[in-house]
Amino acid sequence: MDRTRELIEEILASGEGDVNAYLSAVLRVRGELPVRGGRIECVQADSAFGEVIFDFINKARGIIKDAPFETGRTGSGEAQRFFFRLEGKGMDELLRAARLGAYAEETNPFIQSAAGLCSFVRGLFAGGGTYTLPGEGERGYYMELRIPDFEETEDIRKKLEESGVKFESAQRRADSLLYTRKSEEICNMLAFMQAGGCAVEAYELLVSRTEAGRANRQANYLTSNIDKVMVKAARQVEAIEFLIAGGEDEEEDGETKAIWRARLEHKTESAAYLAKLLGVSKSKVIRRLEKAIEKATQKGM
Repeated sequence: MDRTRELIEEILASGEGDVNAYLSAVLRVRGELPVRGGRIECVQADSAFGEVIFDFINKARGIIKDAPFETGRTGSGEAQRFFFRLEGKGMDELLRAARLGAYAEETNPFIQSAAGLCSFVRGLFAGGGTYTLPGEGERGYYMELRIPDFEETEDIRKKLEESGVKFESAQRRADSLLYTRKSEEICNMLAFMQAGGCAVEAYELLVSRTEAGRANRQANYLTSNIDKVMVKAARQVEAIEFLIAGGEDEEEDGETKAIWRARLEHKTESAAYLAKLLGVSKSKVIRRLEKAIEKATQKGM
């Protein structure tokens, strides 16, 4: 069951913590590098969405105003390809932002921070990733990221492992890969990529296939090894909805209500994201959300 398209859609629908990192990753996978003839080109296959190209251009124009991108398509059906070309000053500014070409550094600067690594990995997937789930009666999970440089692949693999995501590396023809067939690691990667919708889908499929005898999904969330942010967020949403349905939120102060409302509006985001959104401390957000769970439990949730 190929879910590549759905994951790319989710990536394109959400914002990037580090736009330059995302652009750099897409170019590394789909761009014609090194640059020849003073022009950079990027080609995207239809199977991975022509929308990636147009989203890339929109993101790039947020950095390079009025960049003269030339766009088009060739072929049809499965052979259809979307492309863009960029020359001159615009090309130079894009390469500078992406740390490529003459601006390349010995060590990839984008994978040194959590936000940069997340956006870079999202860009790698949008540029050339594969993601499948087992269908009815089938077995096997699979996720793959394609990276042109094997040495860089190893650097990214190690950084991901430090973040709790364990993928394997391999070489295939001219490219190197990061991949896994382990369902738990796919769920961890989806959570790391902030692809909440796909993460929940993968987790629910995992639960249904491995613990079909258990009907209580909330209990499964609590005992799962899936990303703790996703687990806590699901429980918090359940508690807040329970309290609101019973009118229990009315006795709370305005700040608590604002935090609870933000959690309902951003069901898969981290406490750090909510804190930044509301302009309060992360510890305060965590305390108020934990309060919702405690109160709802006391009320019989």
